[in-house]
Amino acid sequence: MRQMSSEINKILSFVKSSRFSILSFLLLILGTMQPGGFAPLYAQTNTNVSRSQTQNKPTGNDLDGLRQKGFGFLKSGNWEQARAVFERILAETPNDYLSLYGSGLALFNLRRVSEADANVRKAINILSENNANNAVLADFLVLSAVISAAQNKNGAAIEKLEKAVKLAPENFDANFSLGRAYFGNGDFVNSAKIFARSAEIQPDNLQAKFFLATTLERAGNLQEALKQYRAVVKLDKNYAEGNLGLGVLLINLEGDKSAEGLKALQKAISINGNLYEARLALGKTLVKLNRSEEAVEHLKKAAELVPNNPEPHYQLALAYRKIGKKAEAEAETEIVKKIHETRRGVSDNQ
Repeated sequence: MRQMSSEINKILSFVKSSRFSILSFLLLILGTMQPGGFAPLYAQTNTNVSRSQTQNKPTGNDLDGLRQKGFGFLKSGNWEQARAVFERILAETPNDYLSLYGSGLALFNLRRVSEADANVRKAINILSENNANNAVLADFLVLSAVISAAQNKNGAAIEKLEKAVKLAPENFDANFSLGRAYFGNGDFVNSAKIFARSAEIQPDNLQAKFFLATTLERAGNLQEALKQYRAVVKLDKNYAEGNLGLGVLLINLEGDKSAEGLKALQKAISINGNLYEARLALGKTLVKLNRSEEAVEHLKKAAELVPNNPEPHYQLALAYRKIGKKAEAEAETEIVKKIHETRRGVSDNQ
């Protein structure tokens, strides 16, 4: 069993050695890591598996080499190649838990969720029967939980993540995933506690701090949320989402903080011009401040980014009226009406 744990830890360390954690793989196709998604974790690697590796029965060093090749494909986002390698191994050694795990990751990202679930469940059963150490089992449970979430089995996902955190309290991915699961259920109290724990485990992790701030804001603890957003920006002044969160909260608090909020939103846009929330929030604020000509640029970009949302068009209509562009204001009002009519039509037909 000690040898098993050593092998698993070696593979997991290999997968986790890039900028983002293993959790990035799990959430890539779901788009649940807000804001934005994740690009492939590595530069592209050689995707050619030699004929001898794919056609001969893998044994010994060949098996280790194939596994490494499979996880290399995962790191470069080559899901189909990874799946083929792991299934080649499993055809000969069906109880190879590492290949079941790797196949699960690949299948999940190929949207073959049921197959991924079956493989990961089997891997967990093998580990449990062999009394795997807690840290190893926790990693496998995290993947299983995310698969459950993809199947809309939120209760099962939370149960698995709670077990993973209990088994390995220092496991960042388990804690962070559990925080997101609580957040998705609207349990902001427990979510904030778990995100705070995640931030303790990895003090320099921007996402942990950002999600902690966002959760505190949703829970109505605005001053503590403000403190956490400031901590995010202090950690990395060029983290666009941190500036976005800080700016929006400062604007909502109003008073003498609005000017600082505007600067934060402008900073977010200078880092990433495609942040819809930043464009909309900045545009709305500028309209309120009677700086409508400046607002138009940002509201037009917001409408371009999310064309079926009526809010940017509504704000554009207000801005155009304030600067005397009646025709443009009427055109935007018509767009708002059409969007609402389309939404009502879709709702009526459901």
